Amino acid sequence: MSNSAPITLDDLTERPLPVFGHSVRAFRNLRSEKAVPWEKYGDIILKDPGLALQTLKALQQASRAPREQGVSSMEQAAMLLGMERVQQLPTEAPRIEEALRGRAREGYQRAVSRAFHAAYQAWDWAFIKRDIAPDEILLSALLHDSAELALWVNAPERIHQLRRLTIRDRLPAAEAEYIALGESLGHFSRRLAEEWNLPPLAHEALRPEYGNEPRVRGVVLAVQLARQVEWGWYSPQVEETLALIADYLQAGIEETTVHVHRAAVRAANEAAFHGARVPAAMLPLLPGDEQLLIDEEFPPEAKPGTTAAPTGTMDDPATTETATPVCLSPQHDVFDATVAEMRAGIGKLAINDMLRKAIHGMHDGAGLNRALFAMLSTDRSHLQARFIIGSDNDPIFNNFRIRLDKPHLFTRLMEKPQSIRIHDGNRAKFWALVPDEVQALIKTNSFCAQSVHINGRPVGLFYADRHSPECGLDEATYQRFRQLCQLATKGMAAMTRKRG
Repeated sequence: MSNSAPITLDDLTERPLPVFGHSVRAFRNLRSEKAVPWEKYGDIILKDPGLALQTLKALQQASRAPREQGVSSMEQAAMLLGMERVQQLPTEAPRIEEALRGRAREGYQRAVSRAFHAAYQAWDWAFIKRDIAPDEILLSALLHDSAELALWVNAPERIHQLRRLTIRDRLPAAEAEYIALGESLGHFSRRLAEEWNLPPLAHEALRPEYGNEPRVRGVVLAVQLARQVEWGWYSPQVEETLALIADYLQAGIEETTVHVHRAAVRAANEAAFHGARVPAAMLPLLPGDEQLLIDEEFPPEAKPGTTAAPTGTMDDPATTETATPVCLSPQHDVFDATVAEMRAGIGKLAINDMLRKAIHGMHDGAGLNRALFAMLSTDRSHLQARFIIGSDNDPIFNNFRIRLDKPHLFTRLMEKPQSIRIHDGNRAKFWALVPDEVQALIKTNSFCAQSVHINGRPVGLFYADRHSPECGLDEATYQRFRQLCQLATKGMAAMTRKRG
């Protein structure tokens, strides 16, 4: 459980994202030029998340149809706003030099630098794939981690606590986010995307169910790469991501690696004003050197201790957390509320809403780290994740897919409505029936699953686990999982009957 009060949307939006002084000066310089191409304004905007958000806000106010109209580039946005309105944009948000100081400012600059690196890589790949709107992809990657940016502005001690847990204490991201924030960063980014009316692609890139869409996949891979190389380029995780990028670009791994390295250097040259250590600077480091950088941000003399609530000031000594695995605790009030909502929604809630409530109940109420609903393909050849929670930092798991072309545990589950819990007591009997590719995908040996049949026909499968093998999957949790599955199935069946 989190020892800190959960972050709220009001907390995240109390103060706006600042703009860089460089952006203000760049706009001022353009004003003195004659016949400036709108593209120059777009280039400045797309290097500064605070300015990009300010531009979108102004466009939404002007159009009164924020997401329905949409824009494919900041060049287009600037053109729609007009010269006089565009020139006002940098003055309508606080400057970073005045709004942030100390660790908060350093953290924000570092997060922006990482966001722009992801954006530049995604933009570069969009050209390779001949995308019709590369700047739209760039903007989606730039704002993908908007929750982290907002936290450095409005709750810097909480995001610093999260970094300490994940980077120094090596806790899995999902568990660390639960401790530091009370929810996942992905959850807060999705809430902010709604609050700020971000373009559709930005929304889709924040939802794992869209992970197989080519444009979304480019954004997600770029964000994942940028996160991983913050401390170095030569880890097994980076190698795995580069292989995924090579497959995405349909290129060789060596060619892709060289291209990505060069793009990192170009990104650093494009936005040196961010004032943070850039990923390109990590290229000359050797494996193991990243520990020096980690020790620089988190001095080794601060030894791990017990979890404590943050002090509320960035000037107080940092509290520390245990490095042991963190297991999500059931929240009985959340579970009971979800069950009540689902019961009341049978025959009323849309199928997608019922499914989302079920997996949120599994995660937030039952304390399951990862939960999903996988839809059966029309040709019944495979199960593909449709809704997922708890895997924001795992693009591989987000592509959850189980082939049904050979007999195994999941083909048996799909034969009729039934469920299973794999645990210490039955693993010897059932584990060999789990396909090797699924074992590699889930990276845990305990899980629960239940097939869903509507009107006698299989339609999909619920799956959930505790992620870390050290976190047991007990019978009580399994029964909560089954209760949510059964309510969702009743809701799906009722809506199917209403449709005729």
